[in-house]
Amino acid sequence: MTSTRSALLRTLEARGYIHQCTDLAALDALAADGVVTAYVGYDLTADSLHVGHLVSIMMLRHLQRAGHRPIALVGGGTTKVGDPSGKDEMRQLLDQDRIDANKRGIEASLAKFLDFGAGGALLVDNDEWLGRLGYIPFLRDFGTHFTINRMLTFDSVKLRLEREQPLTLLEFNYMVMQAYDFLELSRRYGCRLQMG
Repeated sequence: MTSTRSALLRTLEARGYIHQCTDLAALDALAADGVVTAYVGYDLTADSLHVGHLVSIMMLRHLQRAGHRPIALVGGGTTKVGDPSGKDEMRQLLDQDRIDANKRGIEASLAKFLDFGAGGALLVDNDEWLGRLGYIPFLRDFGTHFTINRMLTFDSVKLRLEREQPLTLLEFNYMVMQAYDFLELSRRYGCRLQMG
């Protein structure tokens, strides 16, 4: 993009944070004309974040500094399933006490970069909605919108299968849960953008 209208995209472009975007011109217009609510998700697999998370945290920080509304989504629900991306084996399943301890550590880390005060950034746990889903009603309401054919094309699935590593049904559902996160964040908070 040669000329952006929004301060947010100018900053993100100048710092090299934009690699892919579904519709950069529409995002620029949205960010120039109003407040954008956007989120980044963090699973609770450890009690601290690593340097690889810094880019996404800084994106949220720049979003907030530009007058927009960041959501740091912690994955209390998705952590119970485990993200298959970049893994040859299923992630170790954590008990609720470990997930809660990890959440406290990650919240403390995020609070060093984002203002969670009144009217500031939101810290939301997807276990709030994922933990309440009934399996059969969820499959009936949302399962028809996801084809196995399409899901098999995603790198998180395709690469695992190409390496002839097992992929459990539990892990296979992870991407559906991520899609549901976006739906809930949109319904509850007017979220329009996922960043990663």
